[in-house]
Amino acid sequence: MTAAAVDLLQARSLFVSPHYDDVPLSCGGVVAALAERGWAPRMVTVFASELVDAMVGEFAAWKHARWRLEEPDSVLSTRRAEDAAAAKTLGCEARWLGLPDAIYRGDRYTSDQELFGRLHAEEEELGEVLADELTQLPEWRDGDRVFVPLGIGSHVDHQLVFEAGRRLARRGVEVFAYEDCPYAIHTPEGVDRRLDAVRDHVAEPVLVPIGAAIEPRLDAIACYRSQIPVIFRFTDDFRSAVRAFALDRGGLRGPAERFWPVLS
Repeated sequence: MTAAAVDLLQARSLFVSPHYDDVPLSCGGVVAALAERGWAPRMVTVFASELVDAMVGEFAAWKHARWRLEEPDSVLSTRRAEDAAAAKTLGCEARWLGLPDAIYRGDRYTSDQELFGRLHAEEEELGEVLADELTQLPEWRDGDRVFVPLGIGSHVDHQLVFEAGRRLARRGVEVFAYEDCPYAIHTPEGVDRRLDAVRDHVAEPVLVPIGAAIEPRLDAIACYRSQIPVIFRFTDDFRSAVRAFALDRGGLRGPAERFWPVLS
């Protein structure tokens, strides 16, 4: 695919993040650039429910241990504090919705194989429900652009938010899918696999040079202290890894981020 010429830095925008870190990791440069230009971008994190002990099964507890956060209260308070700090760094507002992360949804996803696989049958229509919920938020403005993950890596929560984007596109909303990082950094072949899976639902990609906005993106990622050792376990220098990836995307235009227009 070749990159289309669309200016994504000149509009009010709502960025939808499946988890507490996905938007800053994937497209924080565009968020920061929009904020710098006075467009007041907003970020909504979807799977950010309250936590109680009964929601934490063996698989979720294993995840918590990797984050070095053992108690549900500490998971919630730490991750929300990290998200709030990242949003402030990027210059955007943040809201957390009440849907539980996949690892807390009973016995539907109890291994990484299931977490990065097919949606559970009971969740196939959740994209429509989520699309409805997004349009009811105080942050929603008719005519805004909406950004959702493409779903690289096939995490079920990313797939669900992408499906919500499809539903919104069907209603006439201008929707763009961002390139999920660090999945796209660590497993570049996953980009092509995901594009093959959604080829009928996205148009030619848009490449957005972000210039100096790469720095607030990196600073925002640094706010997720509980996550960096896990999601960047393949490198001891996440800043260099993210910067190199953005430079590779932009080529002679400098650091850039890539997005796909979402079709219904």
